[in-house]
Amino acid sequence: MSVISLLGLFAAIAVLILLIYKGMHSLMVAVISCLILIFTSGLDVWTTYVGGPNGSFTASMMGFMQNFILMFAIGAVLGEFLSKSGFAFSIALKLSDLFGTKHAVLIVVVSTMILAYGGVSMFVIVFAVYPIAAVVFKRANITKNLLPGCICLGAGTFVMTALPGSPTTINVVATQYLGTTIWAAPVLGTILAVLMFVLGTLYLLREEKKYREKGEGFEAGENEYIQDITEETRNNAPNFVLSVLPVIIIFAFNVIGTKLGLNATYAVCLGMAASIVYIWLVAHKRIESVFACLNKGCTNSIGAIINTSAIIGFGGVVKMTPAFGAITNFALNLPFAPIISAVLATGILAGVTTSSTGGLTLFLEMLGAEFLAKGINPEVMHRLCAIASGTLDSLPHSGPNLTLCMVIGVTMKNAYKHMGMITCVLPTIAVIVGVILAAVGVC
Repeated sequence: MSVISLLGLFAAIAVLILLIYKGMHSLMVAVISCLILIFTSGLDVWTTYVGGPNGSFTASMMGFMQNFILMFAIGAVLGEFLSKSGFAFSIALKLSDLFGTKHAVLIVVVSTMILAYGGVSMFVIVFAVYPIAAVVFKRANITKNLLPGCICLGAGTFVMTALPGSPTTINVVATQYLGTTIWAAPVLGTILAVLMFVLGTLYLLREEKKYREKGEGFEAGENEYIQDITEETRNNAPNFVLSVLPVIIIFAFNVIGTKLGLNATYAVCLGMAASIVYIWLVAHKRIESVFACLNKGCTNSIGAIINTSAIIGFGGVVKMTPAFGAITNFALNLPFAPIISAVLATGILAGVTTSSTGGLTLFLEMLGAEFLAKGINPEVMHRLCAIASGTLDSLPHSGPNLTLCMVIGVTMKNAYKHMGMITCVLPTIAVIVGVILAAVGVC
């Protein structure tokens, strides 16, 4: 492997993160960063971008879009229907009345957590939760810069990797290689899930206090209208039970669909489509223009999926470089105690592939059986490697981060401080604590 290829990979990732942090569109950033990989790894320019025997930038992009474009589109349309029907406003009103505006952060985290534990993807959750969270945050006068961190805590940390029984992709992938179940290491997983939830919530509450002390409050985005809670809007709000049913429908379709063997994405799409139909039937008089909801939702979804797919495309080119193979070999041959090597390797691979699922799958495919042969408890390995996969996968250029910022209407520069703390630092702390607890027999 050429040293130049390795330096080129690090330079490309650094440029990718820097330009996204500066606010450049991820598609152009990915194209520029791929150019660095091409020149430092001796790849052919045209075939690397548009097609070759070992894959390409556009092939990786299109592969992601092929699998998820319907989910993005239906999710964005659902978000519009929830907003325009007043259902999101009704849910936010009830939750903030029940728990108080001082618990706005917790309301968003728990609402997100419930959807995530139902198996709903982060890409869908942001569209469904944002209309509700925006009203809650506006009423509490909390800056939107904190909102991506709240959603990340509810959907991208303890539910995604640690909480036993969670039907997330990461939890399922581990079972396929280790012979475990999604309930693996229930005591260890529960302890680490509670740890992340508590530390994350305390962090977000501290940051909320800091923003208040600086006088920074809620600001709606350009061309964004969020209802104020007044006596009139309160009286005109839809019934809460009718309003919360779309969320329950999504949850039910996902749980029942996956139990029946349906593809998880298919089950979620069916649930969201059913929710849209339900909202239209129950609240069509409240929606000024169904076509406007459909058009705006589809438009928003295209922007979101291109943002995410561009980074997936960059990841596809990374895998074509000699440096990727060298880093993979390094990660898989770390000279530490087996469980420490396993979690470190998983974290490194997740960072290089910019994917928690990709990093975990790559590690388990190549060395899962070998590490089990070293005597590691498969349930402990399942839980700790799953959590480790959710550490370095969430650098500023990760797809979910880009989608969150775009949908919520905040910049990476303003929001990533909180997302990084929640999705990188917290899981890292959990992994360290998990290794210590596993060493004394907690499982």
